[in-house]
Amino acid sequence: MKPPETLARSTLDTLPINVAVLDDDGTILVTNRAWQEFAGVDDGDMQGVNYFETTDVEADEYAAEAVAGLKDVMDGDRDLFTLEYPCHSPEEKQWFMMRVAPLPPEEAGSVVVAHVDITQRKLAELDAERRSEQLQAERSKLEHLVDRLDGLITAVVGDVMTAGSRSEIQQTVVDRLATVDSYRFAWIAEFDVRDETLRPAAVSADGTDGETDVGIPMADDDPVAVAARTESTQVETGEIRAVHRTLAGEDVESLAAVPLVAGESLYGVLTVYADRGDVFDSRERAVLGAVGQAVSTAIDATETSRLLRADNFTELELQIRDDDIFFVSLARELGCRLEYGGSVAGDEESAMFFLVETDDPSTVCATAADHPQVSAVTHVSTAESMSLFEFTVADPPVISLLADRGAETRDIVVTPDHAVVTVMLPAATETRAVVEHVRDVYPGTDLLSVRDRDEPPMSRQAFLATLEDNLTNRQLTALRKGYLGGFFEWPRDVSGEELAESMDICPSTFHQHLRAGERKLLEAVFETW
Repeated sequence: MKPPETLARSTLDTLPINVAVLDDDGTILVTNRAWQEFAGVDDGDMQGVNYFETTDVEADEYAAEAVAGLKDVMDGDRDLFTLEYPCHSPEEKQWFMMRVAPLPPEEAGSVVVAHVDITQRKLAELDAERRSEQLQAERSKLEHLVDRLDGLITAVVGDVMTAGSRSEIQQTVVDRLATVDSYRFAWIAEFDVRDETLRPAAVSADGTDGETDVGIPMADDDPVAVAARTESTQVETGEIRAVHRTLAGEDVESLAAVPLVAGESLYGVLTVYADRGDVFDSRERAVLGAVGQAVSTAIDATETSRLLRADNFTELELQIRDDDIFFVSLARELGCRLEYGGSVAGDEESAMFFLVETDDPSTVCATAADHPQVSAVTHVSTAESMSLFEFTVADPPVISLLADRGAETRDIVVTPDHAVVTVMLPAATETRAVVEHVRDVYPGTDLLSVRDRDEPPMSRQAFLATLEDNLTNRQLTALRKGYLGGFFEWPRDVSGEELAESMDICPSTFHQHLRAGERKLLEAVFETW
């Protein structure tokens, strides 16, 4: 068995910490293997070296503190001294904890000095501090965002609540945004259906003397156009396009384009500019998105209210070339002209009436019967070179699409080249949405014109809706066929017997339907005006 001195020395050598024993003068009596390996010396080289003399207290504040604490323990002023200090090398960063404790009086030495490697703990602490600082910074940014959001939204909502019209809402908002410290200029673009461009509807009064008569094609890759098409916020920094420098000034460095969307309606694009490239981060985009939503909601409420009160309408002329539509295909194949005379909806199918310029009604019937949209065709009557036809279809093409958007088909004139469809819709309805809805189904659709129209206190659409509620399908069909076929002309172009035959009923029944329809029509006229 080893003697106690040898066992104690072996135990010290197994410890992973640097240990040395000093006498009352600070002379090193013994070191363990970890101390020797760290210092790169043998035990004999360390014995007799004075610990204080090897420590440069002038060059290192930690060294001075270590010497002072070591002497305090030797003098009996402290029972224990500890000190954490860095010991970095060019290759790595390290930290140690110095621990000085006194030895019992009967021992040869005075104190035991241990240096413990605490690098892993220190790195973990530093990482925790960095994370804490990051969290604090994130919390501060979030608090700033909440304050900013609350302040700006409150201001915008207050502004739009006092605005009396869509244009006033738009102008108030862009003027408000232009006063924000980090912003330079703001404008709202609306879609112009005439040339399919986005044009300024409101520009901020302050911040620029730029030219505002600009247009951005809807199909362009400009961020404003992309925002309108995708209905998502777009940000651009650095190489700002010329059209935006024309609007906001040459020194703008970034922009954010926010679509103004409520339900299925796009009311335009709000675009804001800044002089710096780092303004529109994710938090700023969240603020602008909330502003855009508030503006969209206000505009939607204003437009809905105006729609309920409006007596004026918008008239559109759409040019359609798609052969998938039976009356376009028929005009092209026969080289003839057709004029729409109205429709009568049934439980499962509808009847569409057209006056056709033809000398050969049988050819029209045969050609139309081959079209997949037409389940039946009837030649009702002929007067001079115009013949009236009834086409039975499951779903009236174009007309039902327009009705989905609250639009009324007033007229359809078809030539071998195309069909021109005249549409009436409430002025507050988004024209672009109606055109795009038709174009999605019939790509060969062009917008020819847009006009504002005035309507009487009861619109034609409302009058017809009221009348059709009172008429049966048979009565409405008898009236349409009689009117379009020339039954009410003198001399008559068609007889009651011929019209009855076209409806597959007897003449007396036809006349009953016709007289009942005439009575209800006159009641509606005299009760309305």
